Amino acid sequence: MKNPEVMRQVREEARRRGVRWTNQRQVILDTFIASHEHLTAEELHARVKAIDHTVSAATVYRTINMLVDIGVANKSEFGGGSASFELGVDKQHHDHLVCLSCGVIVEFHDRQIEELQEQIARQHGFVLLRHRLELYGTCPACVKKTSATTPTSG
Repeated sequence: MKNPEVMRQVREEARRRGVRWTNQRQVILDTFIASHEHLTAEELHARVKAIDHTVSAATVYRTINMLVDIGVANKSEFGGGSASFELGVDKQHHDHLVCLSCGVIVEFHDRQIEELQEQIARQHGFVLLRHRLELYGTCPACVKKTSATTPTSG
């Protein structure tokens, strides 16, 4: 599904729900689609406010939650407090590495992991509909920063 199709789908769904499609909501949608990364609602609001200072945080929250409801956005909670959102269409399945120090999120796809999860589901009689894998640890930059500030014994 291409961006114009996503935009049409969102506007139609908003109309169906009785939500007035405003220029502010369009800026939110355009900014979100263009981000190509995981964003909190607060980060999205900051980016949108740089374009249109009249957009309220409440409008961003309502709009991003509607995007989640209709399947255009995916919501994840990676343990950092605020939920993170990413585009849920035109994106292949992927899993996440999450740095507990700086919060960086790395997307990855590994065919062996996918096959193993499917095999395990079958072994337990499950018909797998969807799944999510999140691995938590420390990214290379934070490991390097920590080792640079840790005194060596000698």
